[in-house]
Amino acid sequence: MKQFFWIALLGLGLYYYLGEDGQEQQQEADKSEVALVEEVTSIDTRNEQKIADGVDKVLGVLEKLIAVTTNHPEQAGDINEQGQTLSNEWDKIEKSVEESFPEDYKNIEDSLYPLIAFAQKKAPDIEQIKQLSSEVKTKLKTFKQKLSS
Repeated sequence: MKQFFWIALLGLGLYYYLGEDGQEQQQEADKSEVALVEEVTSIDTRNEQKIADGVDKVLGVLEKLIAVTTNHPEQAGDINEQGQTLSNEWDKIEKSVEESFPEDYKNIEDSLYPLIAFAQKKAPDIEQIKQLSSEVKTKLKTFKQKLSS
């Protein structure tokens, strides 16, 4: 009977010793998972902020393009310049938008690329530019609201 007592005591001691170690390992694993989730969330938030800032810049250039086509439609050089600037600003965020928001990317680009093409022609089509500018502006504002929510 004495042997049984010592074996049971030894077994119980091992159980508590190994059981607590497993709990500590699980707690450490949980902490690392939480840290990883927080890091990914932080990266996503920074990426969305970068995209939102880029959208603001694109909208600013778009407003200038609209102003030039409205106030000075005969100044093809200024329209061409704004078209190039619009393309450059979009290029800065294009890849991020495409990777993070593929549907919105396609929706925006369906109007944006034709707008850029019309704005960079030697003789820009003012009516097409005005129509596409309005579409792109609406799409970009909608997309920016999506980023804000």
